Amino acid sequence: MSPEDVELVERFNDSVARGDLEGAVRCFHPEARFDWTESRSPFRDVYDGHEGLRRFLQESGETWEGFTPQIQEVIDCGEDRILTPTIVSGRARDGIELQARGTMLWTVRGGQILEAKLFQTTADALQSLRSA
Repeated sequence: MSPEDVELVERFNDSVARGDLEGAVRCFHPEARFDWTESRSPFRDVYDGHEGLRRFLQESGETWEGFTPQIQEVIDCGEDRILTPTIVSGRARDGIELQARGTMLWTVRGGQILEAKLFQTTADALQSLRSA
């Protein structure tokens, strides 16, 4: 894990928090995969490439006035992989506020995110790495 890889993931999260869709997309490789299948939210899908990521960000933006991911810890998993236990805060357009925990597994190579996968817990993410 390089400092640049961590900075890239942080830049993605900052772009999401600011509602900067194109800034978030620029962090991803054009053929990247954003896997949100483990989510407990209505957005449970695999979003492929820039178009898939745009779709996820647009759909979630239609639901949330604010969506702020905050990295709690950065865990080096080797092989260009980073785990980030995260707290996400948000306010739905109907005024309901949310705070949720999850862990993202990021694969970063060549200055771009190749894959990002959501897990409900850090233990689930670590188990997935051990099984791979």
